[in-house]
Amino acid sequence: MPNMLESNKSNRKGTQHLSQLPSSIENEDLRRLSRLRRSGSLYLGKYRLPYLFLFPAVAILLAFLISPIIAGILLSLQKTRLDGTTSWTGLLNYLRLFWEARFATNLQNSVVYVVGNIALSTPLAYAAAILITSKLPQVRFFRGVFLLPWIIAPVVSTVLFRSLVDPNMGPIALLLERLTGEQVVVLANAKWAMFMIIFHSFWRSFPFIMLFLAAGIATIPDEVYDAAKVDGAGSWKRFTNVTFPLTRSELGISLLTVTMWTLHDAESIYAFTQGGPGYATETLAIRLFKLSFINFDLNTGATIGVILIMISIVFMFFYLRLLRGVKEL
Repeated sequence: MPNMLESNKSNRKGTQHLSQLPSSIENEDLRRLSRLRRSGSLYLGKYRLPYLFLFPAVAILLAFLISPIIAGILLSLQKTRLDGTTSWTGLLNYLRLFWEARFATNLQNSVVYVVGNIALSTPLAYAAAILITSKLPQVRFFRGVFLLPWIIAPVVSTVLFRSLVDPNMGPIALLLERLTGEQVVVLANAKWAMFMIIFHSFWRSFPFIMLFLAAGIATIPDEVYDAAKVDGAGSWKRFTNVTFPLTRSELGISLLTVTMWTLHDAESIYAFTQGGPGYATETLAIRLFKLSFINFDLNTGATIGVILIMISIVFMFFYLRLLRGVKEL
């Protein structure tokens, strides 16, 4: 006990001693600690060994991720001739594209393709997610059926859709012929061709969004819906006041992923229309594919690739702002 009393006395003396330190010295120590934390030196010193072990993996990962982007940017700033010689052209490839009417059409088609897909997919994905998370019978059957479009290969589903609009035997083409009284070649019409590639992309995209939304809806407690029912909220009110606000995070992540997929989609559009008729369905991804792998104009193809990356960053920034707004709610 005497030892404990002496220890407590010494501690109190130490505390009194610290409290008697000049305030300028304490403030200086706090400022130094704050500077160390801001610069990361404090954490770097504390976790130096784990960082050292992680460094090779992170360096290899960054090399694989960044090196193709840097190579693409350098390629977009050069001109390669048929004899294999290259010369530095600066921003000439970008300026040439920005003055093209065809590039403006490509950009417009890409925006229409992405926005059309998102606009059609989101409402149906919400409806399907609510259905498969409900307590109705035979829900498992719908879960399997709704996932079918997502598990079919894009080229295979494109061939199936092409058969639907075949002018001689396709049911959609025959239905349009009955309604209009004349044979309609769907893929030869610019508006119908754009609608069909959007519809095909929507058909493939909504199951993915549905899965994310269903996961978010499943985490909402039943008590929240019961309280809304007690307050007199109907189905629409429960959706707008409960389901939608509490699943905005899942919606943002899924829309970001689907937007990137749709923006970079070249295989299904090329298998469907090859960008035609004319340039009516030629998106930036299709133009990149044609330039790089058919015309072997790698410099212009790389230029469009860099522009696609910049557009993707804009979309990513928009969705991250949306997610940040959700977290602040």
